[in-house]
Amino acid sequence: MLAESLLALSLVDVKPVETGLSAPTSVVAAPNGTLFVTEKEGRIVKIPRKGKATTWYRIRVSSEGEQGLLSMVRINNKRFYAAYTDAKGALQVSRFTKGGGQRKIIRIPHPQYTNHNGGQLQLSKGLLYISTGDGGGSGDPFGAAERLSDLRGKILRIDPTCGSKRYCIPASNPRAGSPVIAYGLRNPWRFSIDASTDQIWIGDVGQNEVEEIDRMGVTAPLTDFGWSCWEGRRSYNPDRCAGRDVTAPALTYGRSEGESVTGGYVYRGAKVPKLRGWYVFGDFVSGRLWAYRDGSRKRIGRADGVTSFGLDQRGELLLTTIDGRVLRITK
Repeated sequence: MLAESLLALSLVDVKPVETGLSAPTSVVAAPNGTLFVTEKEGRIVKIPRKGKATTWYRIRVSSEGEQGLLSMVRINNKRFYAAYTDAKGALQVSRFTKGGGQRKIIRIPHPQYTNHNGGQLQLSKGLLYISTGDGGGSGDPFGAAERLSDLRGKILRIDPTCGSKRYCIPASNPRAGSPVIAYGLRNPWRFSIDASTDQIWIGDVGQNEVEEIDRMGVTAPLTDFGWSCWEGRRSYNPDRCAGRDVTAPALTYGRSEGESVTGGYVYRGAKVPKLRGWYVFGDFVSGRLWAYRDGSRKRIGRADGVTSFGLDQRGELLLTTIDGRVLRITK
């Protein structure tokens, strides 16, 4: 288990940017510093650098349990992709144009449970990355995470600008004809791509005992992170281990430290030099914030109910909390 130290990094400050929102789930920034925040019930809030927050867009979603408007990623001032659960509980990814409607890109059914939806989007070099949960319930009752024919419990990569087609499979994907680049995930609620290293960092929420952070390169072979054979580095269901070549987590932690990991970002900004090059993440339940690099994990602060992390236009760290706040990590 990784040693945790409070000495090498002093605690950072976490200061409010906006309050009074309703269960925010993600935050993204425009080049001019304007922030866009998704709320669970389907509203996107625009927060200018100066002035009041306003409703910018609304998406009709199902918001039972862990469902809702899960994340968005900007294309330009009027167009964006969003991941949300539709009226039947399926994970839907669509492209929206403000004032111009919706184009549905990919839909992944969740026929029975309202949890483990994943739903993080990242756009990198023109390709859209999507995280999906294992379909919910407990212990992956469908065996979805390990089956490559099932798009649940995965990281997907698609080309969403493919002429008349809804999407195409990039030639760079490790498995011809498949959007899957990683599998064996339980609920990868939040992940990010470090543009400086082309590393994907995945926060995968655990079952009973272990939270985990997984890591892979964008050009890596098809990668199996082991669920539900493994929960972190602990055996979970040996009956689902046959023939699997599992990649171990970059780090794990147990229930004494938290119960629901929220994946973050590798910090490349300028305002907090002591964090530069460290992967910053948190836990929704315990409120702890950590930084990780090269096998060392350090507790750096606290934010209760952290639902997501984001970056502003200068690469500075933002986060959202379930009680309606957007916060900024400062010195």
